Formats: sequence, structure tokens, C-alpha cells
Amino acid sequence: MQRALSLDQSPSLSLTLPLFANVPFFGLLAAMLALYSGPELFNSRWHPAILALTHAWNLGIVGSAMFASLVHILAVACNVRIPVARGRALIFWSMLGAGTLLLMTGFLSWQRWAYTLAGICLALALGGYLLTVMLALWRSRRDIFRGAKEVVAPIRLAMLGLLLTVSTGLAMLVALTNEQAVANLLNLHVMMGLAAWAGLLLIAMSFQLLPIFQITELYPAPLVRWLPWVVGALLIAQWGLSSLPGSWLPVRDLVTYLIFLSYGLWAVITWARLWKRKRPTAGASTLFWYSSLSSLVVAILLNFWAHSPAASNAELAMGVLLIMGALGSVVCGMLYTIVPFLLWREAQEHVSMDTDNTEHTRALLQLIPKTAHYIPASTARAHWALHSLSLVLWTGASLGVESFAWVAAPALLLSFTALSWNLWTAWQRYRHSLRAIRAYQAEHRIAARPHYPES
Repeated sequence: MQRALSLDQSPSLSLTLPLFANVPFFGLLAAMLALYSGPELFNSRWHPAILALTHAWNLGIVGSAMFASLVHILAVACNVRIPVARGRALIFWSMLGAGTLLLMTGFLSWQRWAYTLAGICLALALGGYLLTVMLALWRSRRDIFRGAKEVVAPIRLAMLGLLLTVSTGLAMLVALTNEQAVANLLNLHVMMGLAAWAGLLLIAMSFQLLPIFQITELYPAPLVRWLPWVVGALLIAQWGLSSLPGSWLPVRDLVTYLIFLSYGLWAVITWARLWKRKRPTAGASTLFWYSSLSSLVVAILLNFWAHSPAASNAELAMGVLLIMGALGSVVCGMLYTIVPFLLWREAQEHVSMDTDNTEHTRALLQLIPKTAHYIPASTARAHWALHSLSLVLWTGASLGVESFAWVAAPALLLSFTALSWNLWTAWQRYRHSLRAIRAYQAEHRIAARPHYPES
């Protein structure tokens, strides 16, 4: 496993910051939509607002963060650089954001024009992203760090999962535009999106990031080598079984159970690694990982209970636990790790390393906050507490607890307000450090370091 990161290869902040900014934006939008819809939101998984919220989470929150994070992981951990000009990055961000908003509009209004425009925007954005990343993986296949090959394998499988997710999603949009049924594609779309794309990418990131940032032991070598391929084979089997008649339903259910159990094995081993980590205190990112793993385990247990007559809304609760819990928790924790580092690194880019006068260089570097100081640990933990409360309330409301349904949306709004405030605080500290650097350089007549845009 690649234990060292080539941090100097990390892409420019301007390329990925808009995607990270999508997380609080769509989070606040989702919370306000839930607040407007009221408690009846939890009556059915087919409620228009639930469909809109699901895609706000999957594309605007989880998707945006994973698209941006994957670019950084490939560059610093795998030696796979993705050369993208700032203009192309902004076009991708614009198309993704517009497509997500149009898709939400389509679910809320059931207007054909919204589905058509959403399909065009998302096809351009996600198709371009897929093509760019896959070409970069192919061109860098001989340059990949030797210790990162186990990480690249599940990433390649995840990209295939994204391709299948996008394909089935676009096919359903075409069907909805023509007022046709989409039932045959729906389960495949959900399975590929959660288990193939997001799930495999989450596994790949955990193999690389937990030993480095959480100071955990390495994952067992057989698990790293075989688990992604086992999950991939099961998903391919599920894809093939989906076109078979109803008599194959027990086999499809069995494959679904095996997929859940595979992720359950990863969750238990990851939990054990985190529990025995070498870092004594649990930071916000560690707490968010615990929330993610707990949500995944509870969702697995719910899956075995979902076929019971008493489990009328278990599928909605599973969706909450998988999307908001397992994936959303990791995204929030990831932001508290990645964003401060990117701001710290970007601030250093404005400092000229004067070998003739190291005193000035040291003074300039002291003006840059350490990564731990961009977002105070106390406010990050406060956000984790609000996020966990929101997750409990949304899960309970999905299972029919009426009192929870009244306070779930306000709790989600508070959670994303806290996240927005924390990220805004980090940005302001970054801007303050730049002003201090410029003032010092002007006072001592030091030339600013040239800062070239990435292309």
C-alpha cells in the first residue's frame, strides 16, 4: 500500500473548490425543500420531494464531493494526473449543477422540458468526466505507484459503475419524457449508483486514506485484493439476472444479500481498524467515519427485515441510511480533512522561497495558519453532533415515527448551516492569510511568487 502521498501533485484549488462548494449549497437547498414539504414527505419513497431530495444528495452533495476528491486521490496517491483547464472545470461544474437543479425541478413538476434539459446537462457533464478520468487512467497505467495498484483497481470498477449508473439514469429520463414505465431500470440504477459507483469508490478511498490520516493499521492484503472484485462480480451477476423472468427472483435476492454482506465485512473490519487507531483523540473526520460505518451496518440489518409485512417503509429508511448516513457522513468528514489542506497548500503557493533571505521566508510561512487551525475542532464536532441527530431523526421519520417527521427537516437545516459556517470560516482565514502575506511583501518590497493557473 502506498503510505506516502505526492502532495505537490495535488490539483489547483480553483479546479475543485466549486465542486466542494456544491455540498453546503445543495445541502441547504435540500433542507429547505424538506422544510417546505412538511411531514408528509415521509409517507412514501415515491413522493416527488423525496425523489428530488435523493438526487440533490446523490449528485449535488455526495457526487460533487466524490468527483472532486477522486481527482486529488488519483494525483497524490496514484500518480495519475488529470490535466484539465480551468475553463473546462467550470463548464463541468456548471453543467452538473444545472442538470441537478433541472432534475429536481422535473421531479417536483413532472415537466418534460425539465427532464430533457436535465438529461442533456448531465450527459455532457458526467460523460465528459468519465471520458477524462478513464483516459487519464489509461495514459498513466505504466506510471502508477507500485503501492497504489490495489487502490486503482476498485477505482476502475467504480468508474464502470458510474458509467452504468449514468446510462440507466439517462434511459429512465428518456422514458419519463415519453411517459413510459421505468420499473425495469430503477433497481439497476439504484444498485449501480450506490453499490458499484459510490460504494466501490468509498472502499478504494478507505484503503488509502485511513492508514494515512487516521493512523490505522493496513487492511488485510486478501481483503484489499479480492473484495472489490467479489463485489464487482456480484454486481455483474445482478445486472444479468435483472433481465430474467420472475422465477429467478430468489436468486436475485440472494445476490443482493451477498452484496450487502460484502460491504458489511468491509464495515466491520474498518470499524476495528478505526477503534485500534494510533491517534489517541477522535477528530471530527474520525467521528464522521464512525457515523458512516454505523449507518451502513444498520442499513444491512434493515435489508434483511425489509421483506417483513411490518416493514412498510424500510426501503425509504435504508435510502436515508445509505445516502445521508454511509455516504453523506464520509463526505462531511472528508471536507474537514481535504479543504483545510488545500487552503494551506494554496496559501503557500503565494510565498516566494528566498534562499538568500530565509528570515523573510520563515516570517511569511508563519502568516499561514496550520491545517488544524482553519476549522476549529470544537465547531467541527458540533457539526458532527447535528449531523448525527439529523440522521437519527430522518431514519426514525422514515420508519413512521411521527414526532421525528416534524423536526427532521429543521435538524438537517441546522446541520448544513453549521457546515456552511465552518467552510466559510476556513475560507475567510485563507483570505486573511493572503492579505497578510501581500502586506508583508509590500512592506519589505519582496516580489510576490508568480501564481500560474493550472491548464
